[in-house]
Amino acid sequence: MLLAEYTQNAAPRCAHIHVLSGQARTKATLAVAWAAASTQQPRTTGHSGGRNLQQKFYENRILDRYTAQEPKKVSLRQLVLFGRQLTQDKLIASANYVRTELPVRLAHRISDFQFLPYIAGTNPHLKTVYDLYWRAFDEFRKFPVVKTLDDNRRLCDSMRKNLLEHSQVIPQLGMGVSECADLVAQDDIDRFMHQMLVSRISRRTLAEQHITLSDQFDEDLRVHLGLRPDEGYSQMNVAPRGFSTQHIGIVRADCNVARLVHDCALHAAGLYEDAYHLPPGSAPQVIVEGSTDATFMCIPAHFSYIIHELLKNSMSHVMQRFSASLDDHVADAKKCEPVFPPIRVTICSSHSDIVVRVSDQSGGISPNILPYIWSFTHPLKARNLHNFHSVPRMEARMDEADVVSPLTAFGFGLPMSRVYAKYWGGNVTVHSLPGYGVDAYVQMPRLGNAVENISNRRYHVDATTTAE
Repeated sequence: MLLAEYTQNAAPRCAHIHVLSGQARTKATLAVAWAAASTQQPRTTGHSGGRNLQQKFYENRILDRYTAQEPKKVSLRQLVLFGRQLTQDKLIASANYVRTELPVRLAHRISDFQFLPYIAGTNPHLKTVYDLYWRAFDEFRKFPVVKTLDDNRRLCDSMRKNLLEHSQVIPQLGMGVSECADLVAQDDIDRFMHQMLVSRISRRTLAEQHITLSDQFDEDLRVHLGLRPDEGYSQMNVAPRGFSTQHIGIVRADCNVARLVHDCALHAAGLYEDAYHLPPGSAPQVIVEGSTDATFMCIPAHFSYIIHELLKNSMSHVMQRFSASLDDHVADAKKCEPVFPPIRVTICSSHSDIVVRVSDQSGGISPNILPYIWSFTHPLKARNLHNFHSVPRMEARMDEADVVSPLTAFGFGLPMSRVYAKYWGGNVTVHSLPGYGVDAYVQMPRLGNAVENISNRRYHVDATTTAE
């Protein structure tokens, strides 16, 4: 068992567990529950076994060594500058940074799991995520130092495998916290969920950036050497002296905001027209105005998710509010004017920031719901997380909406959009105009100077009730 090897030199403390603090008891008790569930082997008490599972897990010196380290944060500008004039030495340096950074970030989140209340920590969905993180942590901490391009390709293959395996994390987290919503204090489990998602974005950003840089480097090297696409990598283990590429990975240094909004609007409109069996052009029109030539530095997949979710929310509620108008329009086929009032997207820019406002006439947000729109687990929203049972994988990307009906509510898109924005130093805010509509604002740094907004702070989550 993986956990057993971490504490071979630890001194037994079973006799002293009763004097530990409540948080330490929670960690120790939850740890043994997960460790016991991860193995079919009986506990051993003889000299060969040494200590029981609880003692082995509690004295996890390896994990503690990694949680003692601070994450080495990066900014978008650093990613862009590093990718320019990319040489073999720089690519190898990037590989070793990612190789050593991933286990540090995983270790902090594993530690958060260990401090969950016992009743939440034994949830099978949360345990699935815990096991995924343990395996990834163990794999990357043991990965040897990258010295050659072949070593780097093996690291990229390992990261691709983990990215695919971890595409089930969001549904598993969603189902897990929904089942714990009545058992754990709402603010605490929301903070736990937020921290898990922020850390997940950070790890995927590092992995996807390095994989993309590596693929672009290999492709340019293949062309430089005159190799055919079907030829293997045997002749590509060392780049010629002076060879470099100009790619910057998954980051766009000059992303046009209006064009991205237009693409998101077309995609969202198509989803609702298909869901409601409407002809093309029936969905609410999206009018883009303001600084339509504004550009900024971003990861398009992150920003498009935010805009797409806001437009989906607006389209959904506008169409629901004016559904009677749609019925009249269908009854009178001669009508050619728009069925729904338009959604207006206003783009504003300064030297340092981009602000996008999405305005609709949806009637506003119910006062009963408005205070909880940023929560993942409030009872009014937690029931929607049960819909993740029908979605085995989700990566929080715009394009995956094609396989999930927009009529299926998760209560996830709006708070996840804020997580994405805050990760890069931005924010998403919502203002409800009762009886009229909603104004949603996205603010993002324009120059890419903000470092990742991640924390190694350990969240102690308390149960809503305690035993006498």
